[in-house]
Amino acid sequence: MTETAALARASTLPASWYRDPEIWERERHAIFAKEWTLFGREAQFPAPGSYLAGEVAGWPVFAIRDRDGALKAFHNVCRHRAGPIVWDGEGRCDVLRCRYHGWVYDTAGNLRRTPDFGEAEDFDKARFSLFPVRVESWRGLVFVNLDADAAPLADWIGALDDETAPYPIEDYRFHGEVVHEIACNWKTYVDNYAEGYHVRDVHPGLDREIDSGAYEVLLKDRYAVHQAPQRSGASYTGLWVWRFPTLALNVYDDGMNVERMVPVGHDRTRLVYNFFFRDTSEAAQDRIAASLAISREVTLEDARICEAVQRNLDAGIYEAGRLSPRHENGVWFFHALVRQALAA
Repeated sequence: MTETAALARASTLPASWYRDPEIWERERHAIFAKEWTLFGREAQFPAPGSYLAGEVAGWPVFAIRDRDGALKAFHNVCRHRAGPIVWDGEGRCDVLRCRYHGWVYDTAGNLRRTPDFGEAEDFDKARFSLFPVRVESWRGLVFVNLDADAAPLADWIGALDDETAPYPIEDYRFHGEVVHEIACNWKTYVDNYAEGYHVRDVHPGLDREIDSGAYEVLLKDRYAVHQAPQRSGASYTGLWVWRFPTLALNVYDDGMNVERMVPVGHDRTRLVYNFFFRDTSEAAQDRIAASLAISREVTLEDARICEAVQRNLDAGIYEAGRLSPRHENGVWFFHALVRQALAA
């Protein structure tokens, strides 16, 4: 069946998929335990011992630069009684020591010492290493993958490498991180991101800048490129791209916004924006402030509508809807990838 024919028949995912904790558990294992996930920036690991700890769909994870300069990553779970190895956030440590009972590991994850543990029978330290996590970098961004058998990050990035090649991402300077908490299922937010159909009604400021009626979503290999002409008639000079399941890159000639749509549970999503600019001098501060203000305005508008949609999905009257063949091919594409993952 062609894309056009499929869209003419397309319906949404069932409403229950947006509110059922069991569906969320299936997604954790079928999607987020298998896909590469943006975790941080290379600059957050400036020296041996530098680490970053956080969560990937409920799994506590940390990455650390070892003494040879390589990045390593592990589940942030001690093999003794599941204590944390490091506290969440950024830091630096000379020794990986569990914060609960002091078990010590090296940066290869091997258990080295068990202070004051006593003589336990049939206890082989070699069988109690930290659980490893895959970690690789792309253009200054650090990704992790919980699946030991996953294809390399370069394969996952795929043609996105060519899409972003015209932009000097490595030259952009990190400006700051902004976090938004939204009371909705992660798919509710991705659905919203996947189409420009809502721009006219939800984003009046953005609609004054772009021709939302001509908004296009170009479907690629597990990612989508968004395009919209400016009201002046000129082509939009930048790249808006979403990569399944929860990564968005908004890249411009003078900077970049890297967006992570982080599921916090079946009913909450955390948006993590990292802003980069080519020019961060004093002279550029007004332009940067204006850019951040626009981002905040659009995000708050998205948050409001997504929370309202989630409330209605939770209410139980709505079961499923039809998708617009003209405007919602990106939503259809996303839903197909979710269905495919959960059916595997």
